[in-house]
Order: sequence, then C-alpha cells, then structure tokens
Amino acid sequence: MAIFRIIVFTKTPLRKAFRYKDVFQLVPYTKDFKPEVSRYAVDYPCFLEYSLPDDNCDGKAQWDRDREIPVILTAFSIYRVFIYDFYASSWGVRFPVFSYDYVENELKEGEKDILKEEPVFYYPFFHYKDPTHKLKGNSFSEIAEADMMSLRKQYWTYIDSEQDRYDIRNDKAEITFSEETVKCLDAYFAMDDKKQKKIYSAARLISDSIALKYYRHSLSFMAGVAALETLSDMVTNDKDLIDEDCHSCHHIISSPYTCPQCGRPIWGVTAKVKNFLKEYVSSNDEDVKNYNKIYNLRSKITHTGDIFTGDSIYDSDEDRRDKENKMGYKLLEYTRRGMASVMMKG
Repeated sequence: MAIFRIIVFTKTPLRKAFRYKDVFQLVPYTKDFKPEVSRYAVDYPCFLEYSLPDDNCDGKAQWDRDREIPVILTAFSIYRVFIYDFYASSWGVRFPVFSYDYVENELKEGEKDILKEEPVFYYPFFHYKDPTHKLKGNSFSEIAEADMMSLRKQYWTYIDSEQDRYDIRNDKAEITFSEETVKCLDAYFAMDDKKQKKIYSAARLISDSIALKYYRHSLSFMAGVAALETLSDMVTNDKDLIDEDCHSCHHIISSPYTCPQCGRPIWGVTAKVKNFLKEYVSSNDEDVKNYNKIYNLRSKITHTGDIFTGDSIYDSDEDRRDKENKMGYKLLEYTRRGMASVMMKG
C-alpha cells in the first residue's frame, strides 16, 4: 500500500486531524510550515493523505482519488473541501498580510499597501517548502490522540449558510465532522462500482452547486436540482413501465405518471423527484411546499430564461433575491439529506 499526500483547501479551518480507516486522513498544517494568512484569506490549506494499493497507484488512480475524496467529504458533511482548478488562471495582486493581533488604525493604513501592488498573471497553485514532508510514503502521518478530531453525534442541519459561504472569513470556527459523515463514507466505499458511480455523480453536483453559489446563482441551483434527479433516478425503477411510441422524439403511450390536467402519460421527472423527496427526506407540509417552489424555480430557469436575481442586470428585487437564496439553501439541505438517506437504506 502506498500513501500519497496533496494540499486541499477548506472554507472553515481544520484544527484537528480526521482519519477514515486506512483510506485517507485530513491533517492540519503544523506551526512549523503554516503559511502566512491574510485576514482576507478564505481558503484554508491542509493535507489530504490517502492510500492506494501498490498495483494501482499510477497517475490516473492518483488523479481520480485527488478529486474523489474532497467531493464526497463536501457532500457528506456541512463543510466544503476542494482543490484548485489548474485549468483556471487570472490576473491579480497579493493581498497585504497582517498579524492576528493587529491594531485597528494600523490595519486601515496597511490596507493601502495593496494599491502599490503590480498586477501579475497567475495560476491558482499552492506549494509548501518543507523538503522533509514527502508527497509519497508507506504510512500515514502519525497524529497524537489529543490532536485527533472528536466527531459530532449528528448535524442538526445539513446546510449552514456561514460554513458554506466562501466570501466570509470564519476563523473562529473549526471543522468537526459527524458520525453521519462516517456512516456515509462506510456506505459509499462498500457500494459496487455502479452505485458508487451514481452517488459520486450526485456528490459532484452538490459540490459544484456549493462552489457556484455566490458566483453563478442560477447554475448553482440547477446543479442542486440535477443532484436530486440523479438520486431519484437511482432509487426509482420505472424505466420498464414507460412505453415509448417513438424513440426519436420520445413520445410515450403509457407511463406510471400522468398529467394532472389532461391525464395523458408523461415522463414524470418532476413527480418522481417529489416522490423521492417525500420518501427519503421529509413529507411534512412545509417541505412539500418547498419542493414545489424548487421545481417552479427550475422550470422558470430552464424553460423561460427567468434567471435568478443575483445573475440579472435587469432585476434588482431584494425580496425576490432573498427568497431565491433561501430556497437555494433549502435545496442543498434536501440533496444532502436525500443522499445520506439513500446510502443508509442501501
């Protein structure tokens, strides 16, 4: 077994190590090679160490695992774990770096230093200089028991608006995974390849939805809905019950779903997702109303081009923006709860 080590990032600081069996562990930076952190920094680096069998540790296997673990940890918890997109590039300047015990007046004066910086073209790349911390080895880093994370019993909510925001520094918080996260990891790694592929697809859509949430509001929402549809498709075996009359235009002549207005057979994607949510998430009246609101928003985006207020230069309705944001958070909560429920039920 070979152990590989990479840098990943979180939006909430990792202060204690987290080990999942002999599969992987997250390790905080130590004081010996912790980078300078500006008060503006919102990406916290930490180490991800993971194992691969000796007969399957080529570049492709490493590439896959580098991306898999951050995605599933994001989907199975209330925290965002991610790596940088090496295909991205940008112009930028270096933020001023301040100590944590700054004086308010000095900080304001120091902030002016950014105006002296010359823009540079860069790739989002992070590296550390400690030559003793190897990228490949035969064992995980040894962590003292006192430095290992104590798990929560459960999350009281599957979404935390402050934890998932990555434009707000939250250095007073810390990542604390839940026993539910471990149960999801157990279920995920016990699945056959077909089911695991489906769950990963949904998890990736959840991760993308969170990553886009404050930049591309409409796309973020659509990614969350796609995650729900992936999960509902995974547990609904109705494909054989739908009879297509034409495989070109996909006209159907029979289906377990019918139009509530005219009674004609329909594909019933929306009905299928709503049934999934009622069974795997919640069937109380308030949540059912939210399911309808979610699909009404989805239909407006996909069929009429009525994008979210946050993406529009023509609509500045603050009340509507607030409702869309709240429904976006509800959507992410439902996808995470639905995913966990699917995995727990096998």
